[in-house]
Amino acid sequence: MVINPGYAGYKEGLNVSLLHRDQWTGFQGAPKTQSLVIDGAFSADKNVGLGLAIVNDKVGLLGQTSAYLNYAYRLRIGNDDNTRLSFGLAAGIVQYTLNNTEAVINDINDPGFAGGDQSYLGPDGKFGIYFNNEKMYAGASVTNLMGQTVTYTAGSGTIAKQGRHYFLTAGYLVNLNESLKMKPSFLIKEDLKGPTSIDINNFFLINQSIWLGASYRTGLNLMKSNQYSSSILKQNSLVGMLEMYMAKKIRVGYAYDYSLSGIGSYTNGSHEISLGMILKTNKKMSAMPTPRYF
Repeated sequence: MVINPGYAGYKEGLNVSLLHRDQWTGFQGAPKTQSLVIDGAFSADKNVGLGLAIVNDKVGLLGQTSAYLNYAYRLRIGNDDNTRLSFGLAAGIVQYTLNNTEAVINDINDPGFAGGDQSYLGPDGKFGIYFNNEKMYAGASVTNLMGQTVTYTAGSGTIAKQGRHYFLTAGYLVNLNESLKMKPSFLIKEDLKGPTSIDINNFFLINQSIWLGASYRTGLNLMKSNQYSSSILKQNSLVGMLEMYMAKKIRVGYAYDYSLSGIGSYTNGSHEISLGMILKTNKKMSAMPTPRYF
């Protein structure tokens, strides 16, 4: 739901997800991310998805904290309640921070770092479309809808000027046998200014209780720009992922990224842990909701 508000309400119960990511551990100022996502489906026909997404990012001296309210209208396709086409909107606020007090500088009188920490608070929005049935899903979305028109400044310097980001994703579920399912998927991320990022993923679901998967992330010059060097386009990585259901309403996940570029020799990889909880199910559901594989 952080990248596509149309996803709000997909799992239909009241869900809470927590995530913490340390990227390139061992690097001073390496990226760190934390997120909290709460969402559920409402109305008698579960046509309305509502959610809250809070994300905190820090990269070097730059910090970004955002909070979005998400709304999705979930159209039922045909007579199948599990086939939906959702249209989602998110509106929120974003605080951008430049932490000058953490800078290591040679000249303490450097005017570029004068005045202490700087921050800017501004509005933002997202839009997304999400389709799913019991076998497949597909989604398209755009974030930073207001970033093109707002330059975030504080004091004498510019903190950030956000551009729009576009996402396209799809996946399919394959029943291999009664106890094993396979879920291949992809995610394309584009900002029209840097290399296009592509994730190619595959998961296996074992006995309806353990997800085991891997991902390959790469950058491609799909926009045919000559400004990208070969080193920028080769920032590839491999990801191993594991998620387990503890009891019936709690899931715990871990992912490890190993960089295939030159930076891989200088870091301990990237680590990500997640926790998901189903707080409440629809009255029509049993103790365990209908499995949501996406």
